[in-house]
Amino acid sequence: MNPTLVLLQSATMFAMAGAVLALSTYVTLWTGLLSFGTVTFAAIGAFGSVWLMTETGLGLWLAILVSAAGAGIFGLLVGRVFLKLSSHWLALATVALVLITRVFVVNLGEHTGGSGGEVVPYTMSMPQMAALLVIVCALLFALRRSKFGVAADTTREDPDVAKALGIPVARIKIIAFGLSGAIGAVGGAMQASQLSYIGPDTFYVDLSVTVIACVVLGGAYHWFGSVIGAVVFTGLPVYISQYITAGQSIINGVLLLAIILFLPGGLIDPLRWRRRREKRRARSHPRVAPRDTDDRHQLENAGATE
Repeated sequence: MNPTLVLLQSATMFAMAGAVLALSTYVTLWTGLLSFGTVTFAAIGAFGSVWLMTETGLGLWLAILVSAAGAGIFGLLVGRVFLKLSSHWLALATVALVLITRVFVVNLGEHTGGSGGEVVPYTMSMPQMAALLVIVCALLFALRRSKFGVAADTTREDPDVAKALGIPVARIKIIAFGLSGAIGAVGGAMQASQLSYIGPDTFYVDLSVTVIACVVLGGAYHWFGSVIGAVVFTGLPVYISQYITAGQSIINGVLLLAIILFLPGGLIDPLRWRRRREKRRARSHPRVAPRDTDDRHQLENAGATE
């Protein structure tokens, strides 16, 4: 097969795995919470699916499903505990969670391979990874149009107003953590499939930064922004590595900085689209200036004539 085509296929599959991880982070940002916990959830999905397949003999799809369910339950517990913290302390707590995850991976050698890591016993095809991405996107598309989506939007914009409207803000945020856990586990299994080997440093702080960058780059106000951000920030670098062998991190940093400065809402920004539609509508339907003054002058002139 053509090496360029092989590299393009690899870049596409890395982008799909990165998109699912970014969508996991998007779910918590949807409710106004910055969380780095996606990496921990991804580690549960990756190491959990590998352990289930090698130790219990479960098939790939069932192993991923069980791992996602376990990560989702863990996400609910994390959300319930961490929501007692204020916003910036919550973000720091999730960073600490990532650091703790690495310690567990190193010390649970019987289940994770320890510091030496372990080989991933499965390889997903592109249709399989595309199917998982489509399922996650369809779920978020449905949620965005549901009562949960409205509650999440309101909670992010103004939690006090949301509480006044009777929205259970704390419950919405806890559910978001649970969804983030399940989706992150799926993304971790997909990432492991592409790497073929996972170890203590596979799911670490650097991956957290990459995932956050994908969401910010693509747009944190719409789920599709995370997909676009992953394509640009994870898939594209893999493809252009055949042309640029050094300085890729610098290119990524410059690209992210440019987006923050010139497109603060990200590449996909519904608010920017709405403002543009309103401007086009205003230009196509200009308001007619009131004629009260002209009518008053006409009446005065008529009275003077009489």
